[in-house]
Amino acid sequence: MPQARVVEKSGLFLKAVVEGVAPTLINSLRRVIISELPVMAIDSVVVVNNTSVMYDEMLAHRLGLIPLTTPLSALPPIEDCVSGLADPSECSARLTLQVTADGDLTVYSGDLVSERPDVAPVYKDIPIVKLVKGQSIVLEAYAKLGVARDHAKWQAALASYYYYPRVEVRNEECRERCREICAKLEDPIECTFNKAWTCKNLCKDGLEVAWERNKYVFWIESYGNYDVETALREAFRILKKKFAFFAEELPRKASVLEKL
Repeated sequence: MPQARVVEKSGLFLKAVVEGVAPTLINSLRRVIISELPVMAIDSVVVVNNTSVMYDEMLAHRLGLIPLTTPLSALPPIEDCVSGLADPSECSARLTLQVTADGDLTVYSGDLVSERPDVAPVYKDIPIVKLVKGQSIVLEAYAKLGVARDHAKWQAALASYYYYPRVEVRNEECRERCREICAKLEDPIECTFNKAWTCKNLCKDGLEVAWERNKYVFWIESYGNYDVETALREAFRILKKKFAFFAEELPRKASVLEKL
């Protein structure tokens, strides 16, 4: 029976030991988290005035990569936004930037003003461009809901996993030899599978490394658009929808093949 035990957790990071799950399933979860979680990101920019040294295109590119808070509970599902079932205005937000330098000035992400308080830069101290006295930038930026499958600016989080290692120390000298790589050889959380194999290459037969079948250490780190709990809930929602679609399509495809 599938089980999960959280070993480390904060608002933007979670690490858990997962067991009783096939590699294909946990890898599907990883892929959804990386490429299909919806987040808001600036997708188009209307430059009214730009006398800085930075080209309009580069300025727009930088704005697109600024993480924006994404209140999923207040937004339509990404499927409705993509299909057009939802009003486009509900899937987007308008931000403005209007700065004139009285002296040397650095423009930061916090200078962006959003018409929606719940859609704003996650980090206020991301530098955008430097201005000197007399230079100015006036623009409108339009953010919309998207997924990283289409562009990296819509990536919400990173996720990965490694097989749960099983380490047996046959020569106590290995502990000292591997101290800098892995201080606690038998601790699967601190001593990852790759670290354990690095130690085995040093110790040869003095260390035995194997792994637990269908057991992994899984971690996810959010970029700050929303917390890891929200990211996991959305990832499972997307996976469930994919499985439901597959279950519906499979009989239909099978009947078509039988007729051929």
